[in-house]
Amino acid sequence: MDIRFLTTFLEVAETRHFGRAAENLYLTQSAVSARIKLLEEYFNTALFIRNRNSIQITPAGEKLIPFAQELSDTLSRARKLLAEEECQHISCASTQNAFVLCFSHLLPNLLSHFSSVSFQHEIATVEQITRQLHEHSIDLALTTSQVKSDDIDSMLLFEVPLCIYQSNQTELGNNRDIHDINIEWSNSVNDKLAKMYPELRKAKLRTSSIDVALTMATAESCRLILPESSHAFLDDKIRQTLLQFDTYPLEQDVKVPLYLNQLKSQKNVGLEDVTDFITSGLR
Repeated sequence: MDIRFLTTFLEVAETRHFGRAAENLYLTQSAVSARIKLLEEYFNTALFIRNRNSIQITPAGEKLIPFAQELSDTLSRARKLLAEEECQHISCASTQNAFVLCFSHLLPNLLSHFSSVSFQHEIATVEQITRQLHEHSIDLALTTSQVKSDDIDSMLLFEVPLCIYQSNQTELGNNRDIHDINIEWSNSVNDKLAKMYPELRKAKLRTSSIDVALTMATAESCRLILPESSHAFLDDKIRQTLLQFDTYPLEQDVKVPLYLNQLKSQKNVGLEDVTDFITSGLR
């Protein structure tokens, strides 16, 4: 038997009206009638007397009420217990640069604040994150580009200003021996940068990783565009590396956005506290 039949029976018994029961259960009246009919066939007895202007419950229906209520309450307790168990595990992901810009700072705070929650984290591309969110294999993700899906809430947390770094003492205009490194942020950000600095299209190195770009920059005379070292959530090791370079402002302000992504219809009941902690701490 489908337990929802008993839930429908209890609603009709309380309202004594098929139409109101249907509204309360977000069902059609015909669906409510069909469920009651199947329930009466299962017990081989009438549960309601259907008069023209009213519905009365039969003695058999009266006897069924406490059993239906007990089964419904038991199911609700089981669901609550399983939900409490589920919320002890939060699976999250981030793109590589989102980890550097935010998650490396945030993750230790999450672990210490939610001492009873077990976290899992992985590095993934935006395409992988989109698929994993839809498949419920991760609960939330941080990215530097907006995840575009009707089922996913992609919330802007903050924006990180960029500036030019140069890994030697040569003046910016004398760049004969300087290699450009083009870091792939997002289409919109990179389009803005390419308009200001067309030479980035012929960069010696293109990479989606801040770590790779910095490794190259410390070994060669390079010019690259990275977040301002004063960014509050930047990885401490990267901040110290950036302080070794000469710094120049961009011709125009360009900022890298950071998004928090999760399914709109989220099943993990413990996730709301985690997302509230993230948004309150980063905004």
